[in-house]
This record gives sequence, structure tokens and C-alpha cells, in this order.
Amino acid sequence: MTITKIKRIAKTNRYHVYIDGKWNGIFLDETLARHKIKTDGEIDEEEFKEIKAENDRKLSFDMAVGYLEKYVVSEKGLREYLKKKGFDDLTIKNAVEKLREYGYVDDEKFAKNYFDSLSSSQGKNVIASKLRAKGVSKEIVEDLMENIDEESQLNQAVNLAKKFLKNREKSAKTKQKCLAHLIYKGYDYNVALEATKHATDITYEGENDDWI
Repeated sequence: MTITKIKRIAKTNRYHVYIDGKWNGIFLDETLARHKIKTDGEIDEEEFKEIKAENDRKLSFDMAVGYLEKYVVSEKGLREYLKKKGFDDLTIKNAVEKLREYGYVDDEKFAKNYFDSLSSSQGKNVIASKLRAKGVSKEIVEDLMENIDEESQLNQAVNLAKKFLKNREKSAKTKQKCLAHLIYKGYDYNVALEATKHATDITYEGENDDWI
């Protein structure tokens, strides 16, 4: 096997490596230097596989850390990212376990931060569904939802109800639409109902509670 081309990726410490004219992966400069991999050099196929496996273990960790510095993702999201980058399952498993050990990957922390970022505009039911879709375990989601402050949920629902009702016709039908809107946003029925009542603290003529 002949190393036909080594091309640096921008101003990084990573290089594209081509063997016999075909792309064979991204390598760290440290790997290339330690194994004296140079253009036009010859290398045994089995030796190359071993070097690449060693390189991928370091590269996958390196790339994952860089990704986590830019984006807040769940463990599942990180695994999907590394998979798209071409790493095999064992390499991904090792990288994620190491990142979890160092505290880079923490689905409990991710779930709490994700909830906080959406809680002003969406109810806990919708957020819980989104967390499960992102691969956060059922146990973590349920534990988070059980510890949500109900008063805070109600206050946020009231604010959303007021925004929804602004400049709309004052009628029982509008109240019904507001209630449906809050439920759609992910609030429990009782919270949505209470918030709608708080946001419309007057009873329309002939209405009583017939709107519910």
C-alpha cells in the first residue's frame, strides 16, 4: 500500500490521508508523526488498520469534545454525530464512556438545561416528549417532570394565555380556544384551565362556566 497524498484540513491538527489514490480517513498530526507516515511511503495493510484504530480512538474523543463545546446534546445526539463522521460502534462506545467519565456527557444535566430553555414557551408534556425523542431515558425524564414546580408552570401558562388572548374577541369561544392552545403547548388540563381563568378574570355576559 502506497500513501499517495496527505492533505491538511484548514489550520487544524488533522489531515486527510489517501492510500493508492483513495481517501482512507482523517488522521491526527501526532499519529502521522509517531508512525512516520509520509507521502509516497509504503505501509502494510494490517499495520495501517492498527494505526487507524488507534488514531480513531483519539480523534473521535477530540471531535466529540469540540462538538460538545459548540452544542448541547444528549448522549444519543453525540452518538449520532460520531456515527455520521464515520466512526464504528466500538470506537463510539469507547469515546462516549470516556466523555461520560469526565463529565462531558450527562443526560440528567442535559435534560434540566433543555427544560429550562423551553419552559417559558412550552409545557412540561411537550418538553418531556421532545426529551424522549432526543434519546433521554424514560427514568430521567419522569424524575425531572416529577420535580417541576407547579406554581412556575401555572405562571408561565398564564403569561402564554394572556399573549394568546391579546386583541382577540372577548367570548366564551375564545376562552375555549385559549384552553386548547395551552394544552397543545404541553400543559396539563388543570393547569391550562386555571391559567385561562386567571388570564380572563371576568365572566362574559350569560357565560357562567358553560365555556368549559
